[in-house]
Amino acid sequence: MPIAVATKYLIIVNPLASDKKNHYLRRLTEQLQARDIAFDIFETDANELANQRHLQQCVSDYSDWVMLGGDGTINLMVNMLAGSDVRLGILPCGSGNDFARNLYAKGDDPLAVVLGDKVQRIDLGRCNERYFANVLGIGFDGDIVAQLYDQQPRRFRQMRYLLAALRNLFRYQEQMVELQSATQHRRSEAFMLTFANGRYFGGGMQIAPKADIGDGLLDCCWVGKTSLLTKLYYLGKIFKGKHLAAEAVEYWQDSCFDIPTADLPIEADGEFFGTTPALVEIVPQALNLKVPV
Repeated sequence: MPIAVATKYLIIVNPLASDKKNHYLRRLTEQLQARDIAFDIFETDANELANQRHLQQCVSDYSDWVMLGGDGTINLMVNMLAGSDVRLGILPCGSGNDFARNLYAKGDDPLAVVLGDKVQRIDLGRCNERYFANVLGIGFDGDIVAQLYDQQPRRFRQMRYLLAALRNLFRYQEQMVELQSATQHRRSEAFMLTFANGRYFGGGMQIAPKADIGDGLLDCCWVGKTSLLTKLYYLGKIFKGKHLAAEAVEYWQDSCFDIPTADLPIEADGEFFGTTPALVEIVPQALNLKVPV
């Protein structure tokens, strides 16, 4: 039986996050001091391996982690905390904050949530032993993130992503993809293939409007080969989650997907995950997440 850890917060700050982080950090530390709750602050580095080594040593020393950053920082957190009892709180300070859109509704105060006691165990996705919180993409979006991999400055990543997406839209050629799940088998040309735990990606595009971070399933959205004008039409529909009835779109839910096709770039939570082949699966109740009351 695990030994209970006294209440102690680790605050993880991405220094390249938006200016909102300074406001959140000041209010958070003031509240913790007022409540006489111990805390430490760790600022992430550009060296991801150094971040991982440090944070791995912190899992057993803190009851609560609070992160100030965006989806990339969340991806780092879930790969450190998957399967643990540490409670993770999210103060969204990134450029897209797509995972936080699943969590916070209009009027919610993220600071009150991370200081509160309400916790929900949520699902995580896993691809070839690496976890993701929100959406994993193969094809068009995977190719974009592969182009941006390790480019600096990360502060302008969303702008560079949008520019790369527009550029790629005119040149990207659909790829032959094979996919096997318990209920489906596909082998055809695909423009975009996503596996969603949460509903949003790409700065608010509702790629998986039926997704639920606690239902034990991943939502697969397969966009097949189509014309450039149709792709532009779909992109507009995706922002409102109105694309599911489109002719080239197939959408279903499952718990595990095998993609044996080789050399297709993979992105998840906006991070480059390498290339296929890939086994993409849901890991139910893998993360202890602070949620609104």
